[in-house]
Amino acid sequence: MVYRVCFTILLLGYVQSGMATWSIIVADARTKRIGIAGASCTANVYGIGLIMPGKGAVVVQAMSNGMAKLKGFEMIRAGYATADILKTLREPQFNPEQQQYAILTLDEIEKPLTYTGTNTFDSKGSLTGNGISVQGNTLAGQEVLQAVFDAASKAMKDSLPLQEILILAMEAGAKAGGDKRCGERKASSAFLAVCKPEDVDKHWLNLIVYGTDDRTHAVDELRRKYDQWKINNKSGN
Repeated sequence: MVYRVCFTILLLGYVQSGMATWSIIVADARTKRIGIAGASCTANVYGIGLIMPGKGAVVVQAMSNGMAKLKGFEMIRAGYATADILKTLREPQFNPEQQQYAILTLDEIEKPLTYTGTNTFDSKGSLTGNGISVQGNTLAGQEVLQAVFDAASKAMKDSLPLQEILILAMEAGAKAGGDKRCGERKASSAFLAVCKPEDVDKHWLNLIVYGTDDRTHAVDELRRKYDQWKINNKSGN
């Protein structure tokens, strides 16, 4: 049953390809919740990441190779070491120099791994820490990565819920400049997803902002959706 359900989640993410500018994976060793959030100056950034509930998550952004994402997900589900997953995703068939990878598993939560291909666009890079992986390309500057990482680290230190860590990190990235293509909007699409370890047929929290016009500030809209979700879910826990 778990395999069948996880494969369904996989297909939902696999068929929705996406490019990204900045994204973050966060995992909580105590609750075993895992979340991903991302934003970009594209119509749809949602397809960049996959979460295997109770196990880990993978992000494949920049050119967002769907086969690389599929392989990373399968290897997380099978329990491979993070280093082995990254080594596989850097094989030539996945076009790694046009990709940006992030892998975080609960088994190795203290050491997420990333890779930024040489043909991805500046400003680019990644920052990682215990339970946090931040990565980005086509950024307004390196300060975007640092702002996202610092906001997530502080929120984690303050013992905030994982979903709160994600939204604060996304807002920090937008405030620091976000996607250099989007001007004052910072991003035109964004998403935030969280899975509990027991999730079987859908994400516990799944918020998406599509780039359907040239006016919406995607991270601001993501915050609005998040605040409404908290009202609807009362405690938000």
